[in-house]
Amino acid sequence: MTIAAGIASLVGPACGVLPYTDYLPVFISSGLAVVWLLATIGVICIGIGVFAFSTSSKVAGAICVLTNIPVLAYWGFIGAFFSMGGSR
Repeated sequence: MTIAAGIASLVGPACGVLPYTDYLPVFISSGLAVVWLLATIGVICIGIGVFAFSTSSKVAGAICVLTNIPVLAYWGFIGAFFSMGGSR
């Protein structure tokens, strides 16, 4: 479980910044679906961290949760804002 939490603590933030590095130019043009996908990745990684924290590895679980909270907060806010009709 420690290894899974370690991987999730790197995957979430890496996927969260991937649209800004021009490695996903096709997905960026697809719009709101990518935003919700990135927020979902943050939720899944937080879930892995909470599970790791509750079962065996407290440190790896806490690090996993703390590194993925900004991913969920950023992409979740953007998704909620534009889903409710917000615009630039």
